[in-house]
Amino acid sequence: MFNNFENYLEFCNYLKKSVNNSTYLKLKNSTLYSYNSKYYLCINISNINFTTFKLIHCSIVEFGTHITNSDLFERKLIEYGNIIFKTNAINNCVKHFNNK
Repeated sequence: MFNNFENYLEFCNYLKKSVNNSTYLKLKNSTLYSYNSKYYLCINISNINFTTFKLIHCSIVEFGTHITNSDLFERKLIEYGNIIFKTNAINNCVKHFNNK
């Protein structure tokens, strides 16, 4: 969860610069929602090692908040939230907003 869109933009730009290209490509299965004036990034990651997972997780909590019970909350977002980026949310953000 990100408190505002600016925090999400900063996260995307930081991640783009911090991870290698193959890891970045594995983040394609991601969706960004807005709900109750907050922004929620849902990432489905497979075939990723623990070190890379830890880097991504640490990056997220530097700019936002990790949501517990995320599977249940994702269903709520699907039903009540607004989709900002349906797929490849991180790369699309960097591409469309080209910050920093």
